[in-house]
Amino acid sequence: MAQDTMSDAKRGDVQDIPRDIDMLRLGVEEARQEAQSARQYAQQAQHLARQAQNQTRQVQHQAQIAQHEANQANQQAQQARQQAIQAGNQAQQAQGEADRAQNQAQQAQGEANQSNQRAQSAQDQADQASQLAQQAEDQASRSQDRAMQWEMQLNNLRQQARQIQSR
Repeated sequence: MAQDTMSDAKRGDVQDIPRDIDMLRLGVEEARQEAQSARQYAQQAQHLARQAQNQTRQVQHQAQIAQHEANQANQQAQQARQQAIQAGNQAQQAQGEADRAQNQAQQAQGEANQSNQRAQSAQDQADQASQLAQQAEDQASRSQDRAMQWEMQLNNLRQQARQIQSR
């Protein structure tokens, strides 16, 4: 009689194992899908980071051009002032040209400043996108770790099932 009770209990344990295995399989599949989604998110974030970095380089190049133009305009302003000193009879006309050149230099400097600000903003966006990519990669690693833990539990359960069936 006691042996019948033990056999019934053993059969009950064995019958529970397929359900446990199915539940673990579902857990492993969910963890794998989560890891895949996190990897895709990381790839998108890295792509955005590369785009932002490309924009940064373009804006920085524009800033360099604007700075070069500002330098040239400043040189022109200085030359115009020298001509105004040398040409006493045409001093007023030369001063007007110097003023115009100085205004152009100020405008070019303002454009250079704006370009530098845009370059900094694009760099900030690139940094944020890189951080998002790193966070997504970390999430993918954690999901992969969970999937491996589920697989280990699944393998342990299968081993236990084989041991029970071999008795």
